[in-house]
Amino acid sequence: MPTPLADVIATERLALRPLTAADTFERTVTWVHNSDLDDPTPFVTEGQLLLTTGRQFVDNAAPDAVPDFDSYVARLTSAGVAAIGFGTEVITHGVPAGLVAACSAAGLPLFEVPYRIPFIAISRLVADNEAEQTRAGFDRALAAQNDIASAAVGKGRLPAAAARAAEHLDCGVWIFDADGELVSDSSESPRGGKSSGTAARATPDRATTGRASASRPADAAPAIRSSVSTLLGRARRARVVEQLPGEYRVVQTLGPSGRLCGAIAWSRDTEFGALDNSVMTVLAALAEVSLEQTENLRVGHRAILEQLFQLLKDGRVDSVRRAVRVAGIDLPAERFAVAALELSQTTASVRDVLERRAARAESTFFAVADGRHLLVLIDASQLRAEKRFFAANELTVGLSAVLGWSELNVAITQAVRSLEAAPAGTITEFDSLVGESFFGLLASSSVADIAHARLASVIESADGLALLRAAQVWLRHNGQWDPAARELGIHRHGLKSRMQRLADLTNLSLDTFQGRAELWAMLAAIDLGETGS
Repeated sequence: MPTPLADVIATERLALRPLTAADTFERTVTWVHNSDLDDPTPFVTEGQLLLTTGRQFVDNAAPDAVPDFDSYVARLTSAGVAAIGFGTEVITHGVPAGLVAACSAAGLPLFEVPYRIPFIAISRLVADNEAEQTRAGFDRALAAQNDIASAAVGKGRLPAAAARAAEHLDCGVWIFDADGELVSDSSESPRGGKSSGTAARATPDRATTGRASASRPADAAPAIRSSVSTLLGRARRARVVEQLPGEYRVVQTLGPSGRLCGAIAWSRDTEFGALDNSVMTVLAALAEVSLEQTENLRVGHRAILEQLFQLLKDGRVDSVRRAVRVAGIDLPAERFAVAALELSQTTASVRDVLERRAARAESTFFAVADGRHLLVLIDASQLRAEKRFFAANELTVGLSAVLGWSELNVAITQAVRSLEAAPAGTITEFDSLVGESFFGLLASSSVADIAHARLASVIESADGLALLRAAQVWLRHNGQWDPAARELGIHRHGLKSRMQRLADLTNLSLDTFQGRAELWAMLAAIDLGETGS
């Protein structure tokens, strides 16, 4: 790490004598190189301290000629040499005045190295300082890593670990889930709070003194969301480092390609170094484990939640409310709507998103599979937001009216009936379905229960379901035999025979309007697909 040049000059045992203005020594050196070449620039790098005895000014000069000190200094300056140390009494007595003048004019630090001080002593000083700084940096990084890990297993979990990392790195830290939703924001934690560890709050890659603290951009989160969404959308493991005006930003996805579980972002106004990256890696690993564990638990809870949902339908609301809180889920309050999606047509990613939304701290809704459907119980206060979500993702959804817990089964039936009437990619609400047709009222659970009981003997017979489905087609064609038979792929006499058998089983006169209307009402109130599963 760079060593302040002023510290080198101030080392008493070296007895170095500065020959240029004091303000020229306000810089750092990265390493020390000694050379008596007239042009050492091919062998030096930016920030190095060059030591010389001045042999090049004697060997390459004609008798009585004055060396071109200006050109020599210009070459070193253009190469980024940080300073010159001139060893006296080896080749020359004292430092050439022309060199002092050229360095002063160029603002290049120049100091005299006494004859008794070997160049290796200066090199050793800089090397020892770098080694000490490196060790100190490693110690700070290790302490930071331990502090972050301790926070992660404490009460604060991942948010606490992110807050510790933000303090150690003096930066903003944001953690997002697989949907790009913010899980942890270090800007919400007070800065400079007590740490569970003993490490200083200095950045591992920076000195603890003589530096201004890096600042965390207060408005970084909105800008970072775009980068996070882009990376998550690609579904590949990635790490992007961005240098923006006044900001250095790092965004990294978490989890394996194809199964990303989230992303993490860092931002501050100075560049992140290698030791910073080691601290960042620890937090990223902890975040990845935490988010993947959350995902595994969510999937593992599905079967349990499905069983609890049966208790909900039996009216055990308080018991289920207490049980699901263990999984971080809050049920709707008193008034809610039920949204129904066809489970077979719902992608795994959509189901994952809905379940994650249900598990967020601010959510009060419940997503669960029930037979052929994915049902979402949405608190009335969140209904508008969830409708926007359904619409933005072009999901086919049936939505019940807003009801209470005592009417849960009614709400489920309303949602399923609305789904059956919903055009692809749209939301159909039960209220609008009833408004368009009085027969939407047949979706009430009491009518459905009566219909199931009335048709039980038919459903349980060998060909009962086939008879009922044929009746659906026939009634949809207004009782016309020919078009219904064509759709079923049978002869009209065969269809008449089936309807007569159904009439016998149901004790309905299907030759009359009343008998056909009663059969239609019962078929409209039940789900033959669900009955046959």
